[in-house]
This record gives sequence, structure tokens and C-alpha cells, in this order.
Amino acid sequence: MRKRSIAVAGVLLAGSLVMPISATPALSAVVGPSLSDFVDIRRVPPGSTGVRAGRGSFVSQCGRNQNRHRNSDNHIVAPGVTNGAHHVHDYVGNRTTNGFSTDQSLAAGGTTCRFGDKSAYFWPVIRLRPDLLQEQRDQQNQNRNQQNNNQQQNQDQQNQNNQQQQNQDQQNQQNQDQQQQQGQDQGQQQQQQQPQDQQQPQDQQQQNLNQDQQNQQNQQQDPQQNPQDQQGQQQNQQALSAQNANQRRSPGNNNQGNNNQGNNQGNNQGNNPQPSQTPSQQPTEPAQPPPPRPGEDGSELGGAADGNIGTIVTPRSVTLQFRGNPASRVVAMPRFLRLITGDAKAGTNGGANARAQWSCTGFTNRFTTQYPLCPRGSLVVRQLDFPSCWDGQNTDSANHRTHVVFPGQNGACPAGTRAVPQLRMTLTYSVPTGPSFAVDAFPEQLHNPVTDHADFHNVMSNQLMNFVVQCINRGQRC
Repeated sequence: MRKRSIAVAGVLLAGSLVMPISATPALSAVVGPSLSDFVDIRRVPPGSTGVRAGRGSFVSQCGRNQNRHRNSDNHIVAPGVTNGAHHVHDYVGNRTTNGFSTDQSLAAGGTTCRFGDKSAYFWPVIRLRPDLLQEQRDQQNQNRNQQNNNQQQNQDQQNQNNQQQQNQDQQNQQNQDQQQQQGQDQGQQQQQQQPQDQQQPQDQQQQNLNQDQQNQQNQQQDPQQNPQDQQGQQQNQQALSAQNANQRRSPGNNNQGNNNQGNNQGNNQGNNPQPSQTPSQQPTEPAQPPPPRPGEDGSELGGAADGNIGTIVTPRSVTLQFRGNPASRVVAMPRFLRLITGDAKAGTNGGANARAQWSCTGFTNRFTTQYPLCPRGSLVVRQLDFPSCWDGQNTDSANHRTHVVFPGQNGACPAGTRAVPQLRMTLTYSVPTGPSFAVDAFPEQLHNPVTDHADFHNVMSNQLMNFVVQCINRGQRC
């Protein structure tokens, strides 16, 4: 049976080695994280700093993966599978860890740790993401342009309001001047009307007197004269009527003037230049981002094909600290105990098992489940606390969680469990200022920072583990 398992494993491994790697996607094809997944660490209020611990501690010094031991396997959660994690892990400690590792293979392997600690410590890598910085710049430019447009619209509206007010003021002034002029004209008319009213009775009296004299003269003249005068007046009226009729029949001169004006208007209209028509401007194509350079495309297994792109960043420091329990003494971990912390699928599973803790150096009194934006000169911090209350029997469980659980808020272990040394991984990274990095993750998790997690497989010798327990229970720092 064992030989068959080994044969199957060999087929899987061989198949993975010849498995074609899909084409590297463009930066724009990678989904996540979003800019909203980042937060300025100075805006995070101080709060919980993780699992409480006792005074004693032991640090296993295993380096920071300068030898670049990496793969996309996980022999605890997905044993016997190549690329079972679909994201790349950094490894320190045991030099042979991969998807096919067993207790026996790890015990036979070498290590990067002091004191012969052959345990396997691993976590997802951090990658630089220049596309996020470009996205931030584009968003800032868009916000700046929007702000400028809003300011221009406000200025145009203000100018329009000012022009309307100016026109209203001019209209009011014209109305006021017109009313004043009408008042002056009425005053002059009243002044002129007053002497005319005084002169009118005198003129009427004089006319009456003249009319009386004329009547007397007419009565003294020959009465036959009246028919002749009437006839002469009729002849004069007929001649005047004939002259008016001739003028009505000869309108040609006036029409000719009008025709000349029409011709002049037509000529002028033909000679007027038409407004020039400018050709419509064609929209320019947006500049395409350059393709990723070799070494930045994540072409390894668990890389770009699974949505993980960018240059992998080696941690600036790695601290592997085993700590005591504040409520009781600790007992030794059994050899080959397997532990996980966090949930690599917390983005879709929810936060029940999430344990992501992000911060910055100089701000480790405040932690967040978002990516921290650190001030210049400050390093990104990942703090990964492991469970430490063992059921006393099992080195693993079906969900890799129930055999070792977390202590309560006061640090005490639940009934029926025993406190073992509590492992805390603290990783620091130097990255460019701003949203410039992301943790490797399963494709559907969108590089959500809450998915941060880590794994530990204890391969310490019993002698070394007993030394760790004594150091912790004595309150020493080793």
C-alpha cells in the first residue's frame, strides 16, 4: 500500500513538472487588492496587541529566507499536491519542506535554525505591486481634475451671476433716468401750458370780434358775388384732386429705389465671407501600460497563473518567538505537532478563523486587518499568533484546528486543554511608501489582507523542546 502511495505521488509530481504554465496576464487582468484595503497606520487607534503571554520566552533563530526556499505547496493542508496553495510560501527552518513532506522526511532534512531545530516555518510571500501605485496616481489625478472642473464651474456660475447683477443694475439705472426725464418733461409742459391757458380767452375774444366785422362787410357787398366765389373754390378743389391722382399713378421712382436696395443687399450677401470650418479633433488613444518585465511577472507555480504578480520581497527580519502562558505553566509540544493560524480563505469564509495582524515599526501598539500605510522610514509588520491550548492527545485534526485552540481573552486555556509554548511570528518588510505591496493569496480572495496566515510543523528534538519549556517556565528569555 505504501509503495502504491509513493507511485501515485510520483505520477502527480511528474505531471506537475510537465504541466504547462498559462500565459502571464497583464497587470490590469489581476483583481485585487483595492486601494480601500489600505489604511494609514496613524489613523488606527491603539488596541489589542495579540495573544497575551507570560514572562518567559525562547527565540528560534532561523534566518529570513536568504536562500530563497519557496514553493506554492502546503503539506499540512494539501499534502501530496504540487501547487496546492495556489500562492507562494516563504520557508525557514527545514530545508526540504514541500508538498510531499512527511514527519520522516523533515526529521531527515537539514535546517537553517540554530540548536538543530528542524521545524518547518512558512507563510505567504509579499510582492511589490507597482500597478497599485499607478492606480493611486490615476485616482489622485482624476480627483484633482474633478476638483478643478468643480472650481471652474463655480467660477463660471459666479461670473454669470455677476453679469446678471450688472445687467440688472444697468436696467435699474436706465429706468431711474427715464423716470427722472419724464418728470422733467412733465414739469416743462405744465410751465408752457400755463401761459397758453391764460392767452386762450383773449385770442377767442379777438376772433369773435374779427368775425363780427367780417360779417358786416359781407352784408355790405353785392349778393351776386357769392356764387362766383363758390364756383372758384370748387375749381380749385377739382384741380387739387387731379394732381393727387397723377401722383398715385406714377410710383415707379419709389419702386426703382427699392429694387436698387435689394440688389445691393444680394451683392453684399454674396461677397460676405463664410465662417471657416475647423476639422473635428480625433480622440487620442490612451497610452497602454508597458508589459511586466521578466522577473516581475510571477511566472513560477502559484504566481501569475493564480493572480499573484510582482517581485517577491524578502523579509527584513523574521522573529520566531515561543512564549509562556499568563495563567499557567506550559508543557512540551509533542514532536511533529502541526499548527495553522489564520484563514487563507477568510475573504469568502468570513472572519471566524481570521488572525491577520498588520502594523508598522514604531506603531506596534496598534494593529489592523488592513494593509498598513507606514510613514517614511517605518517598516511593514506582520504579526502571526498561533494557538497554544493542546488537547493532550493529537498532533493534527481533520480541520487542522480543533486539536490546538486559542486561549481566552485573559490568556487561560479552556478546560480539557493544556498550555504549550505559544508561537508568535513577527515579520518586517521594507516597501515603497504608499499602496505598493500585497500578500499572495488564492485567486478568489482578491489579495484581501485579512487572508494572512502561517503554518508550523514542530520537528524540534525532545531535548530542545524541554529546554524551551524550562526557559519559559522560569521566566527567562532565551
